[in-house]
Amino acid sequence: MKLNVKVKMNSINKILKDHGLDKDGQVTKYLRDSADRLMTPFVPGGSGGELAKIKTYPSNHEIKYTSPFAHYQYLGKLMLAKNGSSWAKKGEKKHYTNKKLKYHTSGTGAKWDKLMLQRHRNDLINDVENFIKSGG
Repeated sequence: MKLNVKVKMNSINKILKDHGLDKDGQVTKYLRDSADRLMTPFVPGGSGGELAKIKTYPSNHEIKYTSPFAHYQYLGKLMLAKNGSSWAKKGEKKHYTNKKLKYHTSGTGAKWDKLMLQRHRNDLINDVENFIKSGG
């Protein structure tokens, strides 16, 4: 007896999209929001600081800190004007130095996404896993 079986599968991209796992899907958005919530206490200034509040969400997979000083705070390197001052005149460009910034709010620091993952990776994974299991 001869048996022919034909299996037709959707593409991987379609499967991911159907389950909200593509870059702009609901699971991805939930991951972004959970990461944002867990990351905020590690942002310089803490949860109540200006930097943690001035951000946008350009897509379901992005958090963009829009403060003028966000980039150098994230890198954790002092920036100076040409005259060596940390203050610059309007329109004056600053350059990075090798001097690390000192953060005054305990637990905050440069590369706050990585700080959060060091302490809360499993919490983030569990949050997203529970979201998926609950049907999103």
